[in-house]
Amino acid sequence: MKFSIITITYNSKTYLDETITSVLSQDGPCLEYIVVDGGSTDGTLDIIKRHAAADDRVRWISEPDKGIADAFNKGIGMATGDVVGILNSDDSYAPGALQAVAESAAAHPECDVFHGDMLRFQGDIPLFLLKPSDVAKNIWHEMPLNHPATFVTARAYRRVGGFDTSFRVAMDYDLLLRIYTTKGTFHYIERVLANMRYGGESDTRYLAGLKEVFRAAVRQGYARPKACFWFCFKAVLISVKNTLRRLGLFSIIRLHPKFHRVGGNAR
Repeated sequence: MKFSIITITYNSKTYLDETITSVLSQDGPCLEYIVVDGGSTDGTLDIIKRHAAADDRVRWISEPDKGIADAFNKGIGMATGDVVGILNSDDSYAPGALQAVAESAAAHPECDVFHGDMLRFQGDIPLFLLKPSDVAKNIWHEMPLNHPATFVTARAYRRVGGFDTSFRVAMDYDLLLRIYTTKGTFHYIERVLANMRYGGESDTRYLAGLKEVFRAAVRQGYARPKACFWFCFKAVLISVKNTLRRLGLFSIIRLHPKFHRVGGNAR
């Protein structure tokens, strides 16, 4: 089994070395690491070139793109692996993550998506352990999985296609919904697979993301009145959560069933 791991970058040198190292230090499975850069000018390319020179598993391109989904699709087009993971340029994999996915994929070859738990960080401080929500119950109104801790088979990409470039924030949700509505199967791995920092597009543009979740769900046949209800409900919920996080009231956020306490620094 071969993994294709994709990271897209644009002027993201701050944590990129940590991200790349977390991929290349994975034990076990055969992997290729594809870095798609949007034309960085801040030193990001120096980091990419250094790792590529030291490890022939790293392949990269640097050119302008038409947004996140377009950059993802460039990486998918370069991928030759059986299972594809997408890791943001300020996030990282937990040790042993790919081996855990490989074992699950071998045990459940019929499944299309493998996913697990994720640690949520503010800078270098771990705030929460996030567990996915029930896919069948929640996928019509939210992204139920932790995107950096999610791996999709090449077979599923061939079946549903790549990312829809009309989505600017919730393109990952739209992809997984298409997999689900074409009878795709999901397998949960009960362990931390990835670490993710606050500050990405889904955090800073959450209302735009909710609008795209609404659009994707309705397009796939979800009733518009139900989609409207969930849009309003989630907008209030996320606004409250972000306010509590800014105030440092993390114990209140942990009352939500997806957010769990983290004991110590887990990186």
